[in-house]
Amino acid sequence: MKCPNCGLEIPEGHMYCDSCGTEINFVPDFEPEVENEINATLSGVAEELNKEERLKKEKQEKKEAFLKNLLDKRAYFYVVICVVVLIIAGVFAYGFFNQGSSAKYLKAAENARNSGNLDTAIDYLTQGNAENPTNSDIIFRLSDYYLEKQDVEKAVGTLELITNSALFPEDKIVNAYESIISIYKENGMAAKITELFEGNEDPLVQQLKDKYIPHSPVMTPAGGSFDDSVSISVFMNDGSANRIYYTVNGQNPDADSILYENEIILDIEGEYTIKTVSVNDYGIASAVIENKYVIQRGKPRDPDIMEPSGEYNQNTMIVAVCDAGLTIFYTTDGSDPTMEEGIQYVSPITMPVGTSHFRFAAFDAEGNSSDIVDRDYHLVYTRLVSTEQAVNMLVNTLVRLDILLDTSGKVRGQEGHNEYIYTSDIEIEGAGEYYMVVENHVLNDGATIPTGLIYAVNTHDGTVNRLGYDSSGKYTLITISNR
Repeated sequence: MKCPNCGLEIPEGHMYCDSCGTEINFVPDFEPEVENEINATLSGVAEELNKEERLKKEKQEKKEAFLKNLLDKRAYFYVVICVVVLIIAGVFAYGFFNQGSSAKYLKAAENARNSGNLDTAIDYLTQGNAENPTNSDIIFRLSDYYLEKQDVEKAVGTLELITNSALFPEDKIVNAYESIISIYKENGMAAKITELFEGNEDPLVQQLKDKYIPHSPVMTPAGGSFDDSVSISVFMNDGSANRIYYTVNGQNPDADSILYENEIILDIEGEYTIKTVSVNDYGIASAVIENKYVIQRGKPRDPDIMEPSGEYNQNTMIVAVCDAGLTIFYTTDGSDPTMEEGIQYVSPITMPVGTSHFRFAAFDAEGNSSDIVDRDYHLVYTRLVSTEQAVNMLVNTLVRLDILLDTSGKVRGQEGHNEYIYTSDIEIEGAGEYYMVVENHVLNDGATIPTGLIYAVNTHDGTVNRLGYDSSGKYTLITISNR
C-alpha cells in the first residue's frame, strides 16, 4: 500500500508513513455485488427500526385514547350518579313534606268523623286530595266515608281517581278495582261489575276480568233441526264450579232462572230458543249463550212448482204438485201460507200481469207444514203500441165518449183546446205495463194549464184508463166514464 501523500510504499502493519508521517486509513476494496448486499442489509435494518418505532408510537396513541375515553366515562357516570341522587333526594323531600300534609288531613278527617261530623271529615279529605292527588290513603279513606253516607256513586267515583290514572302503582290500582267490585257486590249491582271491564284492553284490567267475570257455558249439540228429539248438555269447559242457569222462553237467564242439573230434553215438536249463563260466587253472570232447536216429526215434502221464477211475456198457468194425502196452500201478499189464512190450491193459477210473489206450502192431515217454496214472476206482454199510437188511442177514446169534441182536443164550452203529453212508462201491479199521459189545457193566448188528469194506456193492447192512487200510494186504474 502506498502513502497517499508522498507515494512511498508503506510496509504491512504500519499505521503512519515512514517518510512523511501521514496517517494511513485502511478501507478495504469491496466488490460491487458485496457492496449492494451490504446496502440492502443496512436498508432492511433501517426499515425494521422505523417499523418498530411506528408501532411503538401507535401503541402509545391507543393507550392515550383509551385513558381519555375511560376518564370521559367516569365523568359521565359521576354526573348520572349525581342526577339520580338529586332526583331521589327530591322525591324523598316531596314524599316527606307530602306525607306530612297528607297525615294532617287524614288526622283532621278522623277527628271530625269520630266527633260525628262526617261531612266535615269528607271536606278535609277532599281538600287533602286536591293538594295530594297521588296519595292513595286519602282516596281510599274518602271512598269509605262516602259509603258511610250510603253514597255509592261518589264512593265509586272516588276510587276511579286511581283506576283512571297512570300515577299509581299496580297494587293500588288492583286494590281500587277490587274495592269497586266489592261495593257493587254488596249493593246488588253485579251488572255494574261487568260494565267495569267493558272496552278496557289494559292487560292488568284483563287479568281482573278473568278473575271476576265468569266464562260462558257451552251447549252441545249447538242447535239445529232434529226429526225426533234432542238431549242438550250444558257445561263449563274452564274447570270452574260456576252455577249454570237457563231459559227456554226466549228471556235472558239470571240467578232466578232454571238451575241446570241434568240434560235438557226436547221431544215435543216445535221451535225452542235456549239461553244459558254461568254465575260465579260474586253473583256475576257471564255473557249469554243462545242456541235454537227445531223439533220436526214427519215433516211433509215440499210441493213442486212447475214454473220457475223469472220473466214471462205470454199467458202462463202456474202448476203445483205435492205428495198424495197432502194439500197445498199459497199466499200472494208475502205472508207465510197456513191452512187457516192461505189460499187452497185446487187447479192451475193464471199468472198475474206485472210482478207477483207466490209462497207455497204442503200440509198433512195433522196440520204439519213442509218448508215454504217461493216463486217470483214478472209477466209483461210484448209492446205492440208505440207512445204516439197510445196518445192517438187516448184522444180517439175521449172523442168517442164525447169528452172531446174532436181530435184537435176541443172541449165544449171552453176556449182553447186540450193537449195530451206522454211522460213515462209505468208498471201497475197485477195489470201490466202502461204509458202515462198527462192532460193540459192550452188557452188561445198559448198559456198552458194542467187539468190534473192523468191517463194510462196499455203498452200491449192500447186499453185506455184514468190513472189514480190507492190508500197505500200505489198506482191504480180507473175506468173512464162520461163527464
